[in-house]
Amino acid sequence: MKFCTHCGKEIMDEAVICPNCGCPTASGKSNNLINNPDDEVNIGLCVLSALIPLFGLIYWGVKHKETPKKAKACGITALVAWGVSFLFSFVLMGDIIRYIF
Repeated sequence: MKFCTHCGKEIMDEAVICPNCGCPTASGKSNNLINNPDDEVNIGLCVLSALIPLFGLIYWGVKHKETPKKAKACGITALVAWGVSFLFSFVLMGDIIRYIF
């Protein structure tokens, strides 16, 4: 048995997180999700998310547990692109209405 470095409670040797305080243990830091080399922000995916926001939102929904950094970047890019296009459409509609009337 070993002890949690955060709360000092006794935990099992195989524990990745402390069941008492929820903090990661020293052995839990070697988890492949924390040091995943494939989880780098991908510019190509961000550009695709900007051009097709629905892709970015779906990618975030599907991949946010496997590659959180990459998925978060795609999701944020998609939301920003959707917001900019939404505001642009209001400006454009205002110009069209002003032109008609």
